[in-house]
Parts: sequence; C-alpha cells; structure tokens
Amino acid sequence: MIGRTGGARRNGSWAAIFDEVGKRVAAVAIVGLALMPLAPASAAADPAGTAAPAPHAVSDSVRVAPPLLTRADAWFGLGAAAAVTAAGFADRTVWEHTHAQGSQDLADAVQPLGTPMVLGAAVIAGYGAGRLLGHPALAAASVRGAVALAAAGTTTLVLKYVVGRKRPIDSPGEPFEFDPFTGDASFPSGHTTLAFAAATVLDRETASRWVPWVAYPVAGLVGWSRLYDDEHWLSDVVAGAAVGFWVAGKTEDYMRRREGAGPSIGLEFAPSGAPALAARIRF
Repeated sequence: MIGRTGGARRNGSWAAIFDEVGKRVAAVAIVGLALMPLAPASAAADPAGTAAPAPHAVSDSVRVAPPLLTRADAWFGLGAAAAVTAAGFADRTVWEHTHAQGSQDLADAVQPLGTPMVLGAAVIAGYGAGRLLGHPALAAASVRGAVALAAAGTTTLVLKYVVGRKRPIDSPGEPFEFDPFTGDASFPSGHTTLAFAAATVLDRETASRWVPWVAYPVAGLVGWSRLYDDEHWLSDVVAGAAVGFWVAGKTEDYMRRREGAGPSIGLEFAPSGAPALAARIRF
C-alpha cells in the first residue's frame, strides 16, 4: 500500500511492472465503462442528429415530439467516458498535489453547495415564494429543478454502489481499489454531481448571461473541495460533473415537455393556412 508520502518503491522486475500496468489499465477501463450509459444508442432513433419537426407544424396526423435522446447525447457520453478515463491516469498525481493543499476556509464554504440539504432548501424556498407571491413560473422552475436534482443524485447513488471504489482517505495513494456492491462510494462524486446539476438548472431557468459564468465555476470549486478533503479522486469529480450536467439537462427537457400534458383534440391551422384536425398526446 502506498502512503501519503509518495508511495513504496517497486522492484526492477519487468514482470512486476507489466503486472502493475495491467491492473491499472483494467481498473481505469472499469471506471470509463461505468459512464457508457451516458452514450445512448440514439443514432437509430435520430439518424440525422437533428430534432423532429416542431410540434406547432400540425397536420391531420398525431404529433410526434422531438426525441429526448439524440446523436449529440451519444457523443457527449463517449466524450465523458474518455475524459473520466484520462483523469483516471492522473488520479495519483493530482492526489499528491491537491489533498490538503489550499484554503480550508474556502473548501468549507463551498462544500455545502453540493449537499441535498442546502439545494433542497433552495428549491423549496423557490417553490414557496412562487406560490405565495403569485409567480407560477418561479414555482414551476423550482419543481423542474427539484426533479432534475433528484434524478442526478439517484443516478450517482446507483453508480456508487455498482462501482464500489475506495476513497482516497481509505486507500491513500491507491486510486485503483474497487470492491463493487460493498458500500465503498467514491465514484462518482455526489457533491460534484449535485453542484453541476444545480448549475445546469440555473443556467436553463434564467436568462441572465452572467449566470453560467458564475454557476459552473462555483460547481467546479465544490469538486475541488472534495479533492482537498481527501474524499475523492480526480476521475470521481470529472464523472460527477458529467453526470450532473447531462442528467439534469435531460430531466429539464423531459419536464418541460410534460408541462400541459394530457391528450387533447382541436381544430388548428397548418402552416399552409388550411384547417387541420390535430391530436396532441404527451407521455
């Protein structure tokens, strides 16, 4: 076991070196493949990589909503898996130079921004304010945000249990220690997941251009605080950011499509100006 001071010396045996490299490549592959569900097989559903026609372009047939998963999602999933895998090779080096390096006050200040308690209180406050002050848009945005945060958090909890990676504090200097389905929960970072999910919700629910320039860096600081506190490896944080961003974004898309759900039939006008009987069905 390698300690915090930099690690134990290995012997000069080529067999031992190849064995060590083989173990690390296999472990990093497990981490990378854990994010492959983020790359849905959507090319068949959307071969051109484009959205379906807008719902308002009605005809005398049932409307078809744009697909929830597109080719862009597949590319994002592959990119996320590659980024996590690359980060895995830097886990030990980053650990050696990051844990306990920096400001404890800053880490303590930003860490709560990735907790269910703080973020849950925020969306509850937003929903209450929207209802009490007569701002239904704020209430609806708070509901979408709550569902997005819950979806991202649940996804991370499942990945944690399946991967079973040991935290740096439990396995100093050894980032490739896995014991699936045992309760070891380093991968991915839950705080980072929620922080990036919250940043994504804020970015989508507000029109101010400065919001993403503040929300995402703050979410990044939350991830850094987990490295500083020796609770996560770099690849845990990268994976958490990817999960939070993607799941929250897709959940927001889904929730917006469900608004005003319910089958309805009415007389509308097609782009040509001719009347058309259109059925609207949402799921």
